[in-house]
Amino acid sequence: MNLSSERPSPRRRPSPPRRRRHGAVLEEALLEAAWEELLAVGYAAFTIDAVARRAGTSRPVIYRRWPHRAQLVLATLRAHAPSLRPDDFPDTGALRDDLLAGLRLWRDRSERIGPDVMSGLATELDHLPPDTLDASLGITREIVARAAARGEIGPRPIAAHVLVVPQAVLRHELLVRHHRPSDAELTRLVDDIALPLLRHAAGG
Repeated sequence: MNLSSERPSPRRRPSPPRRRRHGAVLEEALLEAAWEELLAVGYAAFTIDAVARRAGTSRPVIYRRWPHRAQLVLATLRAHAPSLRPDDFPDTGALRDDLLAGLRLWRDRSERIGPDVMSGLATELDHLPPDTLDASLGITREIVARAAARGEIGPRPIAAHVLVVPQAVLRHELLVRHHRPSDAELTRLVDDIALPLLRHAAGG
């Protein structure tokens, strides 16, 4: 064998070191990995370990930011399916139509998130901030304030346990009965429950 005729094997270049991610870049990568994992396996099978593997990082990196998986899922939803705000709800000029529009938006957002994720979070509310459910309350309060300013209902302040009733009924349909209410059913919810209750509470 003529050794001089053999070509030397090319020297393998070392892989470039993986750039460490920090701050907002790291958090965005973690939330993206969590979103992909949530879509792939659902809430019940969602684990911090799997998210860490998908993101190419370690569990402590995630736990330092979100000590419980419910907190990570909530942060992921807020990044990829942001919570509704009062500005998202149209001012139709009528309390009935405002309530209907609001319930449709809540229903459609809940459908996008999925009953599996919503039910999972509902079982782990103890690990979430106390104000997790306050956004919907603030939106209903804004809708009612518009109606009061228009003179549609009386001026009395409405207690929080009354304001949450429309969405609480909707949540019951979605999470307990696993039923997506139609527009006609939402209309009955407004006409039979929400409007009489709010008018009575407001004194109008």
